[in-house]
Amino acid sequence: MKKKIVRRTHHVSHKHARPAEGYLMVVRGWMLVVAFALMLGVGAIVGNYINQQLNVASPQVAGASTSH
Repeated sequence: MKKKIVRRTHHVSHKHARPAEGYLMVVRGWMLVVAFALMLGVGAIVGNYINQQLNVASPQVAGASTSH
C-alpha cells in the first residue's frame, strides 16, 4: 500500500498590500509637491514684503534714486 503524499499549499495573497503601498507613495509624492508649492508661495510673500520695506527706505523716482 502506497503512502499518500500530502502537499501543503500556502495561499497567501499580497494583493491588498501592494495597492496600499502604491497609494501611500502617491500620497507622499503629492504631499511633497504641495509642501514645495507652499514654501515657494511663502517665500514669494516674504520676499515681496522685504522688497517693499527696502523701497520705503530708499525711494526712487523714474529709476533715479532721490537723496534726502
